[in-house]
Amino acid sequence: MHIARAIAVAAPIEHVWTILATDYDKVGQWARAVHASHPNTAEPPLSGAPVAGRICSASIGDVTETIRTFDPANHILAYDAKAKAMPFFVRNLSGRWTLRQNADATEIDLSFVADMMPPFGILMGWAMRRQFSTAIDETLEDLKHFAETGEVHPDKAAVLAA
Repeated sequence: MHIARAIAVAAPIEHVWTILATDYDKVGQWARAVHASHPNTAEPPLSGAPVAGRICSASIGDVTETIRTFDPANHILAYDAKAKAMPFFVRNLSGRWTLRQNADATEIDLSFVADMMPPFGILMGWAMRRQFSTAIDETLEDLKHFAETGEVHPDKAAVLAA
């Protein structure tokens, strides 16, 4: 299953890169799907990367992410993710962020891939697509709000207050 989304953020590319890549392990501060996050220290970081990955506490449990591409010159960050609570038929999860400066906005492309065993991917793919799509859309909305205002999205603020 492949999900691709794009969004324009009214902020400089380096500011968005800092939020997504330099502060990679701090996603829990602004993304409502992530309750908390901290660095994944299970292996050394890639050259230039501030951390090897992150561990996120989410509604589905802990998700461990490992950065596989860290390219600040081209503003590309890719990662693999594993969740203990993920169904057995999900073999791998991966994401790729690509940023491009476009006039006064940063164009963000997010590509997310879930590799699922047949026939489960066909049978359960529609439900998982809906769940992943909702989480991705909310994360992009949260990122846009945070990058443009410096404040967490009101929905994340409500989660933090609870």
